[in-house]
Amino acid sequence: MKKLIIACMALLCSMVAGAVEIEPGVSQKLAEQRRAAVGNLCYDLKFRIPASRKEKVTGSAVIKFTYKKCGDDLQLDFQGADGQYGGVVTVNGKKRRAEWRSEHIILKESWLKNGENAVDVAFTSGDKSLNRNDDYLYTLFVPDHARSVFPCFDQPDLKAVFKLKLDVPEGWETVSSVTDQLIPTYLFSFVAGKFSVKKAERSGRTIKALYRETDPDKVAQLDKVFDIADHSIRWFERYTGIPLPFSQYNMVVLPGFQFGGMEHPGAIQFTDHEIFLGKHPTPEEEQTRLELIAHETAHMWFGDMVTMRWFNDVWTKEVFANFFAAKVAREQYPDVNHDLNFLRMYQARALSTDRTPGTHPIQQSLDNLNQAGLLYGNIIYCKAPVMMRKLEQQMGEEALRDGIRQYLHQYAYGNATWDELIDILDSKAPQCGIRQFSETWVKCGGMPTVSAEWKDGRLIVKQEDPQHRGLVWQQQFNVRLDFADGNGGVRSEFVPVDMQSGTVEIETGGKPQNVLLNADGRGYGLFVLNDRSGKPLMAADAADTTALEAPADELQRFALAMTLNENFLAHRIGARQYANTMRQWIVKENNAMIASQLAGYWNNAIDRMDSEDRSINERMMWAEYRRNAIPSVRQRLVRLLYASCQGGEIADSLYAVWKGSTDKLLNKNDYNGMAYRLAIMMPQKCDEILAEQRKRLSNVDELRQFDFVSRACTPDTDKQQALFQSVLKAENRQPEPWTASLLALLNDRTREPFNNRYITPGLDALIDVQRTSDIFFPGYWLGSLLGGHRSSEAAEMVKDFVRQHPGYPQKLMNKLNENAFWLLNR
Repeated sequence: MKKLIIACMALLCSMVAGAVEIEPGVSQKLAEQRRAAVGNLCYDLKFRIPASRKEKVTGSAVIKFTYKKCGDDLQLDFQGADGQYGGVVTVNGKKRRAEWRSEHIILKESWLKNGENAVDVAFTSGDKSLNRNDDYLYTLFVPDHARSVFPCFDQPDLKAVFKLKLDVPEGWETVSSVTDQLIPTYLFSFVAGKFSVKKAERSGRTIKALYRETDPDKVAQLDKVFDIADHSIRWFERYTGIPLPFSQYNMVVLPGFQFGGMEHPGAIQFTDHEIFLGKHPTPEEEQTRLELIAHETAHMWFGDMVTMRWFNDVWTKEVFANFFAAKVAREQYPDVNHDLNFLRMYQARALSTDRTPGTHPIQQSLDNLNQAGLLYGNIIYCKAPVMMRKLEQQMGEEALRDGIRQYLHQYAYGNATWDELIDILDSKAPQCGIRQFSETWVKCGGMPTVSAEWKDGRLIVKQEDPQHRGLVWQQQFNVRLDFADGNGGVRSEFVPVDMQSGTVEIETGGKPQNVLLNADGRGYGLFVLNDRSGKPLMAADAADTTALEAPADELQRFALAMTLNENFLAHRIGARQYANTMRQWIVKENNAMIASQLAGYWNNAIDRMDSEDRSINERMMWAEYRRNAIPSVRQRLVRLLYASCQGGEIADSLYAVWKGSTDKLLNKNDYNGMAYRLAIMMPQKCDEILAEQRKRLSNVDELRQFDFVSRACTPDTDKQQALFQSVLKAENRQPEPWTASLLALLNDRTREPFNNRYITPGLDALIDVQRTSDIFFPGYWLGSLLGGHRSSEAAEMVKDFVRQHPGYPQKLMNKLNENAFWLLNR
């Protein structure tokens, strides 16, 4: 068997032979060369973690692998600063002086032999991906940060067994990813520090959680968390026909964690605020927690057991995780309208990016792993599940499941591409046009504009590509046709539309009074409303939404609200009229999910209003907050108000709520957020508000966060500018979620035009932010920098930046265009 493996590696080597440039990061060409030459990897890692953060973490690695010579030196990835590598490695028992250049330790091919090799190297780890705090740390290596902590082959298709020994201060708990099964470097992780530990038995399996929360009511929620994890494991075992692929299932709940969760097998990491909920969580918050846990559990099969070959397919693990998490939720919450919730969780969020100039294909090209973080966002997390749902509709639920089972068995503990999955799915449903479906939905960006017009007894439904590429998005949805019933009323008919081409014609018999596309929400795109004459709506002054009654069916109601929102943002409906429609609907709405979404849409309209109309609508929103009978809707309304109001009467009302802590539905994070904004809107009371809010906190991690973020509330403009200048330096941007909150407060809308001066230097820093941050932070940086600005001066600054940077990296420009949408699309 060993000879066969070496022979196969020799063949692969011959295919990628030739010197590979030594450059920062991990290029695709380097990854392909190493995949052909390196196999049977094992890392034996030792780390010494001192109690003081002032001392560096040091370690050693013994890296064992088989090698097939291919005419080039072997590059071992290690990113760091001077002093982190001593210049000496031991290769097959001999000490060698190995050059360290452009983030790689160069192993001369003459030092290596065909067959088994061992490289021994000592190192000092960089701090960033160790996420060091005073009494704990956790590693987070996705997508390519393992190389900042220890020398390795940092690419997803070189899986290895990781052996680990940690030397930690007395009293520290530790947990790591599995050490007995093959995983790639980005899934290797360890956690060490002062944590509490809770264990539970579920379905014959021990689940362990490490956490720092001290509130006993919140800690008690771990029993529910363990139940969700157990249910999720059993669901995936049934669906895939494969037992949990890894030997451990443990979790770590972390304050200030950068993501919602991270799927390290054996040591899943979660952010504390999505696991430990307040005393009165909304239905959306509870379901979000369930889907987060189910999402990370899904990765044990999708991403961890079968891993993408290259990070251009990172979305494949995310699409399965979200798509199947939604299915898990159907069993746990049988009384919820899950078709509606899918629209809320995925479709609405996908549209929020796809409608902007920053949209991009689900699958993107990637030349170097140091750019992989820019692939993440709403398109891969939210549009991809929309696509997968349509793929299931296209080929059938059973055929999709059979194809996925074959995919998992065929590539278990290995790597695969999306195209290899498509080959399998196409074989299961050859009549369904799966390859063409994938070409449009996965490999092309943007979304269709769909319109309808009645002519000569036929309804003509047209799908157009706004980018003029001639694309057709294969999809199905219903159209609602309203006819006069002869008795002064309206009779509605629902007609299915199967858009396998750009135009579909439907015989209607008579002319409908009204046409509503995508009545059931299954369709995706901008579905243009019709004006009074029955023609597609082109301008806001032609809109008449006041006559649109909210449909009785919940799914239809939500779908129509989404359609109205997209037409409003496309300037086909005016802000005042749209706000009135949303307000009228929310007053009558008894479904909490729909009402919460309507509140957000109402707030979108308020955001576009002048000061007088805005003030009127804020007062109406406050009145609705006080009178609405649904607790979670009241929570949603007051959260919108304290996040976006501009002062005056509403600020005074919010101050009264904050001062007396009178709304028991709100949690500590709510009162913190309220305090931050009140301190900004009421500068004369800033010190008083912050001091009082700080007294309400007791947990050491809560206090650290509050002290970090609240600095931005100071009314002293010199201190504001100094604080902004400080976060332009990478060493001052940790923890990143706290930095995002601080930056958003510095750029609060009530501080315009003074804070416009931050826009240009903040944009100038973006490349450095991307280079030094975790995957989501460039988007958070831009959202915090631009999200509060609404002035024409601010918009011109962004436009000037774009004009002055014609060769700017496209993926970063996409992030900018996405986050500048609300500022530029006024």
